[in-house]
Parts: sequence; C-alpha cells; structure tokens
Amino acid sequence: MPESLTLGREHNPQHMSDYSRAESVQLIFSGENYFKTLEELILSARKSLHLQTYIIEGDETGSRVCDLLAQAAAKGVKVIVLADAYGSKKFPESFRKKLCDAGVLFRMYSPFFSSESIYFGRRLHHKVVVADRETALVGGINIADKYRGTGDELPWLDYAVLIKGEVCAYLDELCRTIYERRAFRRRKFRHLKGPESGVEIRFRRNDWVRKKNEIHKSYREYLLLAERSVTFAASYFLPGYFFRKGLRKARKRGVEINLILAGRTDVPMVRYAERFLYRFLLRHGIRIFEWKSSVMHGKAVVVDRKLASIGSYNLNYLSHYRSIELNVDIRDADFASSFSEHLAAIRQSDCVEIKAEDYYPTETVMVRLRNFFAYTYIRFMMKLFIPRGRHYQA
Repeated sequence: MPESLTLGREHNPQHMSDYSRAESVQLIFSGENYFKTLEELILSARKSLHLQTYIIEGDETGSRVCDLLAQAAAKGVKVIVLADAYGSKKFPESFRKKLCDAGVLFRMYSPFFSSESIYFGRRLHHKVVVADRETALVGGINIADKYRGTGDELPWLDYAVLIKGEVCAYLDELCRTIYERRAFRRRKFRHLKGPESGVEIRFRRNDWVRKKNEIHKSYREYLLLAERSVTFAASYFLPGYFFRKGLRKARKRGVEINLILAGRTDVPMVRYAERFLYRFLLRHGIRIFEWKSSVMHGKAVVVDRKLASIGSYNLNYLSHYRSIELNVDIRDADFASSFSEHLAAIRQSDCVEIKAEDYYPTETVMVRLRNFFAYTYIRFMMKLFIPRGRHYQA
C-alpha cells in the first residue's frame, strides 16, 4: 500500500475486531423473501427469540408478526421484543397487550421521560432477530407493509443477511444487554471463531454512548483498501467532510465508485439535500444511479467483489453520532461477487444514471438554492447535539 494511504492505528484492520466464521451467510431481500425468512425463524425457535427493531407498525404485516411472536411464547419460547419508542410510536396498545398476555417480554426503547431518554436523540435503529443463539437475521428492514410490498406498491429496497452458527451468541447477548439496560462485554465472545470452512464475518456497531464507531471505521477502511471498485446502496446519503475526502482519494487512485441513491424517498428534504452533493460527486467521477421502482432504503456496500457490509447504518450524521446501529461485515469472495452482480443488475434495469451533461442544465439557480438550504438545515439539525472529538470524525 502506498505510504500516503497507510492506515492509522484506529483504522488498521489488525487493530480492529477480528473476523469470526459463521456456518453460513445468505443474502435476504426486502419483500416476501425477508418476511418469509422472518416467519420461519420465529416458528423454528425452541428456547429463545430476540427481536429488536426501529419500526413495527399496526398494519397487516405487523399484526402477522405479532401473532407469530405470541404463538412462539405460547410454546414456551422466551420471546423478548424491543422496539424504538419514536419509530414505533404508532404501534397499537392492543398489539402490545396481546404480546404481553401471551408471555412476550416487550418494551419500548427510550420513551420520553425514561432513564434512556436522557441521551437526547439516541434511537434504537438496528434491526436484528436472534433465535436460540444460533441463527440471526440482521439488516435494515423494518416490520411494516411498505417493506413487504402491497398490491399497489413494490417493497422498499433494502437488504439483510441470514447468519447461522455459534457466532450468533454474540448477537443474543447484545440484544439482551440493550433490553436490560446494561453494558455489553465483547471480550466474552472472543473465543467464538467458528468452523474452519465457514464464512468470515464480523459484527460492527455504532453507538456514541458506548463509544462505538465501528461501522463508520469499516466504511472508511473499505475506501482505503479498495483497488478496483466500491458500490454503495445508500438511503439518506449525507456523508461528512472526511468521508467525502475518502471518496475523492479513492477516485484519484482509479477506484470506480458507484452510488445507488433514492429516486423516490419518504423524506423529500433529505432528497434535496442529497442532490446538493451531486456536483461534488459528478466532478470527481463518482457514478450516481437513482433507484426509481420504489422507495430506496438500502444500507450496504460491496468492495472489489471480496468484501461486503450490510445492516442498518446510513451514511449521515444521525446514524454516525446518534443511533444504535448494527452491520455485518462479510469477507467472502462468493458472497461479495454475488451481491456485486445483483447491484450491477439493478443499476442496469431499475435505475437511472445521473450524468453531468444531463444534470447541470436542469439545476437552475432556484433548484440549487433549495438544495443548499435543505442540506444546510439538515446538517445543522443533525449536528446540533453531536459529541465532538477525533474519535467521531465523519
């Protein structure tokens, strides 16, 4: 590696979490693929089941999942559910009562005027399910009809991974400690290396209260290590200065960078703010593809057909500094190649590439001002209560 690209101690892979081996890792897609897998996981649980999510709604999909959780508890499975109080504020009280009556341990994370709410803006944003400490589902997909798809609308674009093996005991303990409001002790799981022939993975967390900045470090590490290509599927894409600098340096080395961004969004102001960055991205030869078929909600990256990361982490200040996030880094050529081919296929068939010669003529002064003010406002709001320090450079 050229001297100018040498990683500092905090970004050097040998000083980061070691990879362990899972028995298997499978890519899961939003829509029926995810919810069928989730249902099978709940029904297969024998002893314990953790479900933690940002959003669970009282629609058909939420009702179905709650029914299955109640059935599992009725069979004697210890079912523990934690949902974010803000993201799941529309969750019906009748659903909560049904779960509790069935024996499910259920609570909301950080409701107002609770001990957790003293950390203003800290939200439970990860989406994880763990069954019997041996099978887990980790990704960015919430529990609601829009992630499953309806008769009129395709599901929001997002991803998860199904993991099997003793490494899932790590996630079981992580979920338990968050539910019980206590600190997680990683050192208990350093012996979990897994089978010799398994898939190499590592679980990565972002949680500013616990001083965890692992996912962002992984992303910056990927930009430094990339030799040929990096593809991001990125919703709410508002990277900070240091990450944009990393993108620029990767391009100078000749790395092809592809961004799959939102052509449709549930937060219009964020889309305007994203578009404020388009001039920077296009000027440095970064290719932009807008997903048009449904709302873009994915959070994933693949590097050189060798490395991938999938989870709940968005490239913006909110995920970086405020939310509890979880990603899975996967170091496996077969998985990364397959995922890379999938992302290439959707860029080709379901996205529109934004090219400089087409974009600049449409960006009038008023459009540019709108995008600038959206970007400035959102960055200001996200940074308003952000902790400072080199550890959290974005």
